[in-house]
Amino acid sequence: MKKIWFMLASVVVLNLYLNYNHIREFLSGDVMGAKVLSMEEIDELCEGREEIRGEAPITLNGGKIAYDEEQNMLLIPQKLQGDFEGRLWAGEGRLYLAWDEGLEDKDGSMRENRVFRLFHITDTSCWMYNVYFTGMPVMEIRTAREDGQGEFLGDMWVVDPYHSALQNQSCTASWHKRGATSANYEKASYRLTLTGDKLSLLGMRRDDDWILHALYDDDGLIHNKLSYEVWREIAQSNDVPGDEGISMEYVELFVDGRYQGVYGLSERIDQKSLQMEQEDVLYKCRDQVPPGEDDFYSELTEEMNPVFEMKYPKSVTQEAWEPLRLWTSIFLTDRSYSFEEGKEILDMENAVDYNLFNLLICGMDNIMKNIYFRADYQEDGDYRFVKIPWDLNMTWGSSWIDDISCNFNRYQEKNIDSPNGWTEDMYVLYEQNPEEIGGLLAGRWEQLREGIITKESLLRKADTEIEYLRASGAAVRNGQRWPPQNDYWKDEYLYEYIDGRIDFLDEYIGQMR
Repeated sequence: MKKIWFMLASVVVLNLYLNYNHIREFLSGDVMGAKVLSMEEIDELCEGREEIRGEAPITLNGGKIAYDEEQNMLLIPQKLQGDFEGRLWAGEGRLYLAWDEGLEDKDGSMRENRVFRLFHITDTSCWMYNVYFTGMPVMEIRTAREDGQGEFLGDMWVVDPYHSALQNQSCTASWHKRGATSANYEKASYRLTLTGDKLSLLGMRRDDDWILHALYDDDGLIHNKLSYEVWREIAQSNDVPGDEGISMEYVELFVDGRYQGVYGLSERIDQKSLQMEQEDVLYKCRDQVPPGEDDFYSELTEEMNPVFEMKYPKSVTQEAWEPLRLWTSIFLTDRSYSFEEGKEILDMENAVDYNLFNLLICGMDNIMKNIYFRADYQEDGDYRFVKIPWDLNMTWGSSWIDDISCNFNRYQEKNIDSPNGWTEDMYVLYEQNPEEIGGLLAGRWEQLREGIITKESLLRKADTEIEYLRASGAAVRNGQRWPPQNDYWKDEYLYEYIDGRIDFLDEYIGQMR
């Protein structure tokens, strides 16, 4: 009996120790530096003081907190799981939190998108704020001036509970709206350039050039991120240098005091990420149609909307277009070239991997369009092409629908067993020599199925991202900011697609042996 009582006492002591900070805060009536009082007590303190609404000098660990004026909202990042972290400070006066049972369950409150009331009370005034806690990093960009050409200049700051210990990363920056079709969306995407310094944001590479993807037409906010992660794993398992693409991480964005929802902050595909040499060339394909002569053009204007853009080098020469002209002739227009000539212009390891990847995701918008073509210079003076994917929103069963009411996309069950997804070059090579190309595809598919492409691994990745969006409360806030007009997406669609697509491809690719 003594042993049992000793064990019980030990468990109690251990729990008290592990929850010391939590218990200490509530015994002292303090959360993140704000004193917790009943609403009646706060009303008494505010009596006779001027009620003020608007942004006040409240900081988190000495840094700025994102504020939405319309909602009178402060959004405060916290780690998922664990106690409240960080300290709120108001300078003059004192901060108070109105008692709410949600304070005893931080993680549950984030998931529910629960609102708390924070008061900043001075000798003469009383500010009240709607406070939400998020398990996702928060970024804000504030405009100081506009250059009249669509370029905005101002400040950027981000608070990341996972990589910067709730310390504010900030610098001056410029930004502009980006994208082709997406440039016209109400929820805009941006290209962000840090003018103050290069920073490592959200655990990604140190850089001064970033993309903020609106994810407006990305079903469930997950398709881009899941696709990039799967491609990185596939590309890292081959021997092709610099074809891994980019990283993307979620962030909740504020622009000029207005909450804009969940964004995907990503690195850019450029000569740095692709480990390009001086004589290499980088192109981006913007359409699915075979290019004409006017489409080998480096400048986007109202008059010129080319199929291809040259991204590197910046000083465009006619000679730099020649590798792409040859690729186009072999696989799109002339098609009189031999099988060996077609193979010679491709890095076949990358070509096989990209084709399998696009078949997996059924990327109908990534067959030729939304691909970066890196032409690697060879010692004999020829070039060899490597493909890197981009803009992967219409994937995992979703297809383009010319209907704004469903954000231009809709899940289609027919994509599960569709043979579509072949890249232009690999399809031509397969037609010329189905035995060799089929063998390459089937052999590599078997390798990938041993670990990288399994139902379990893909479903686990999907679960992780969906749970993060839910647990952080960000999915709810994004849906409130940008409510869908129709029931065009359900999380279960993704699971249905993965389960069925793997089965289909096992049979479809297996028959190529």
